[in-house]
Amino acid sequence: MHFLRWTCLLLQIIDVQGLALDYLEIGTADFDTLAQQLHGTEGVAGLSVEPVEVGIQWEHFQRLPERPPLLQKLRAAVAEADGEAELYVVRQEYMEPQCSNETVRELGLPYCLPWWFRATASLHRPAALVSVHAGPKALEAQVAVRVPTVSYASLMRRYGVTRLHLLKIDTEGFDVFILKQMLAWGEMTGQYPERLQFERNNLTDVQESQQILEALQAAYDCWIPAAEDDVQCLRLGDLAVGQPYASSGVSFPTPWWRLQLPDRLQVAGVRISLEDKDSLVVKVGDSLGIHLNRLCGPVQSTETGAVVARCALEGRYVMLLGTSQPRQVEVLGPRTAFGAFRLSLGQRCCHRGCNSSDTSLFEGYDPQCERRCREDHSCHFFTSFNSLWCITYADCEEELPERDAASVTFGLWPRELLPLPILRSSAQQSSVDWGGEAHRAIDGIFDPHFLRGSCSHTAQESQNSWWAARVDPETATAVTAVRVLGRWDCCHERLDGWEVRVGFDPDVLRNPRCGTVQSPLAAGGRRTIHCGQAMVGDMVGVVLPSGEPLTLCEVEVFGPYRW
Repeated sequence: MHFLRWTCLLLQIIDVQGLALDYLEIGTADFDTLAQQLHGTEGVAGLSVEPVEVGIQWEHFQRLPERPPLLQKLRAAVAEADGEAELYVVRQEYMEPQCSNETVRELGLPYCLPWWFRATASLHRPAALVSVHAGPKALEAQVAVRVPTVSYASLMRRYGVTRLHLLKIDTEGFDVFILKQMLAWGEMTGQYPERLQFERNNLTDVQESQQILEALQAAYDCWIPAAEDDVQCLRLGDLAVGQPYASSGVSFPTPWWRLQLPDRLQVAGVRISLEDKDSLVVKVGDSLGIHLNRLCGPVQSTETGAVVARCALEGRYVMLLGTSQPRQVEVLGPRTAFGAFRLSLGQRCCHRGCNSSDTSLFEGYDPQCERRCREDHSCHFFTSFNSLWCITYADCEEELPERDAASVTFGLWPRELLPLPILRSSAQQSSVDWGGEAHRAIDGIFDPHFLRGSCSHTAQESQNSWWAARVDPETATAVTAVRVLGRWDCCHERLDGWEVRVGFDPDVLRNPRCGTVQSPLAAGGRRTIHCGQAMVGDMVGVVLPSGEPLTLCEVEVFGPYRW
């Protein structure tokens, strides 16, 4: 039985053509590594690559767990070619704990280098980070050792890797060169990691860093979480596969083509095959019409003959306007290889409400988080972390900011909500304070930090602080739900006893209530309020009867699902 169980686990990580790795970690240590975090997780397949393993001060690689054929280690530096190269590492006597108050003066250092410098190594050149701490003694504090090297392509071929979930790189300024090799391998084989994590700090050349970020945009959606140096990237996929398509016909004065997405999603860009790119305009938004949606960047030609428009916009519809009919359209956005759609960054769901003690179905290490969710019939959403921690949920009616800003929440299936466009010019509120104009609550920016300029703010009222806006009457026939993003940096407890109102009366206080009286949102929380049944009306408002200052960082309105 033990043999059969082990064989089944091994078959899970090997596909028909080769090895499927959950992670590849290039540049490791003996702390905060994926190998350590996932050592006890059943069925995980990973590879740790580190060039130094000999010597008392560099034995951290030897201490990393290994469990072939699932968890493996390779002593090598990922470089331009296979062979050998010089690697600069920090001498033992210059670091804690060997370095002490008694020896630091003899070494000529202002202070002992921290213990974690044992994981600092630099290929071909002395480590710049050592210079920051050791000053003129930086060269003396390092020693060059000969290490084996392997290219990214050789690494993939040696282990027969055909699918890679997470590529994590930490190579003291050498990350850019490895990423270039990864992109070249992807262009040649079509095999790209689903997720990337790499450094972008003072050790990386600014121009080279910018160039690699631009190159990555063809295949990835990348971002840098607040207060972090690491860049996070998710593989782009076609969001419009199998989705409804509509056209005005070429006889229309301004011919248009409209694609409906499976949900309100982030559109990174649109790739189009057509004859005349000069006449093409691309828009993204929630409106079935042309004019209310926002404009993507100008279209640019690619080496393959297609054109690409960069968008970085959220919406339910993609509109193409031009005289030349597109032959093929790909709407590029973050999605997994198995079709889950990214819903949010740095947020986690709370099924059954964030005040419940039961906020998730599962929480723990699992690099195959999506598979776990799909195998559970009650699971519809999951949050994946760069540590390969996994949380799954039955619903996502309420969300909280996650301490790990690199977390990503996905949905397996479209939510039965149709976003309705809101007329920005119609936004109004009971008063304005701290510059928080009403239109900020519908600017399409989901940022709960008030000082970043994307939240509305009223003054203190004697009673009934309120905010309201009009839904596009050409699109809206009814309202079924409203989603509200609250403030994170201060004063979220003010939002106590608030209500959503829907109707035709311009005085939002006279309109009937959607749903129930609401408890306070958690700091930076987002909640969907369901009306219970479709409510007819084009005025949507939020009322705070206490008169406390009302701050809203984004308001979204939804109607019955239809095409």
